[in-house]
Amino acid sequence: MGFLRASFYFFCLLYTIFSWGRTWTTKAGSKSDGELFEVLGDRIGLLIKGREYHFSLSRFTQPDQEYVRNWKKVTRCPICSKSLGTRTIDAGGVKYHTSCFRCMVCRSGFRGGDQFRRDAWKGMVHVKHFQSTGLCGTCSRIFVKRDANPKQFFADGRMSCITCLKDGVFEGAILKEVENRVWKTLTRIGISKPVGNLSIRLVDRGLLNQEALKINARGNLRGLTLTKYKIVRGGRNPGTTFDHRIYILYGLPYIECESVLAHEFAHVWLNERFIESSPPVVEGFCNLVSSAVLEKEKSKLASVLLENLQNNTSLAYGVGYRKMKANLAQKNWNQVLLEMKRKSKPPQLK
Repeated sequence: MGFLRASFYFFCLLYTIFSWGRTWTTKAGSKSDGELFEVLGDRIGLLIKGREYHFSLSRFTQPDQEYVRNWKKVTRCPICSKSLGTRTIDAGGVKYHTSCFRCMVCRSGFRGGDQFRRDAWKGMVHVKHFQSTGLCGTCSRIFVKRDANPKQFFADGRMSCITCLKDGVFEGAILKEVENRVWKTLTRIGISKPVGNLSIRLVDRGLLNQEALKINARGNLRGLTLTKYKIVRGGRNPGTTFDHRIYILYGLPYIECESVLAHEFAHVWLNERFIESSPPVVEGFCNLVSSAVLEKEKSKLASVLLENLQNNTSLAYGVGYRKMKANLAQKNWNQVLLEMKRKSKPPQLK
């Protein structure tokens, strides 16, 4: 009997901003009413029916592209994304509308010398009031505790903004939807479903960390994969059997749950092939698989999570991912998977 292990660390980053609406038309002819709230290189952020999405600008018609180019030329308030007029205030080289530049806790405007913290989702708060706020464990959005829904505070100590909470995965039926959605992408890139038994459980942070400690894994865990295997030589039923257990934190927003589950499925794929290598290779590969799922999503949160992967400073999860990403850019998924398979080291029975 053998035992393989894997874990998933996630590091949260900060992000961006907001503005006004029109009908957008793709080159394929589909139309959507949306508000442009940010432009990031060749991507644009659109608010559609209360949801924030990211799209490649090239998918839209020339009039839409021209609208974006003109939109970018206007100096805008980083809070509301409207053009700046005469009633502005300069803070750290950034100009705001005077009416926008205020603390989300006390509602008063910031004054010269005030110390404040800001997230990249338009939230700003006096440092002296920061203890009155919560910080979303997924998107790092600041929210005011007194205005929060009690459900935003999980029993295991985690906190969620209301946006991420609304998309939280708390039930097995929703988890199954996530699983099916993830496999559509994984099978497309060549990651096959496991041959062994597989169980997936939604758990709290305490249980996840408890299981992780058994294999000496620590950190900001979002998921954990444990694989047991048994090899039989000779007899009536020779061969190898696997039993995989995946633990996922309950309440992760749908897209983050997809990302974590894709990472864990990659570990299962590696485990069934007895693929062994250094942590940067193994975790970098699993994050590369995770990124393939995120790239299929158009929400702003998916972009944020991809940015987190790209900027992760961890040797295994960050540096390893960037090396794997660079390798994929020079090759294709079939070649990358073949390289990983060459690292297989099946146990030798004496």
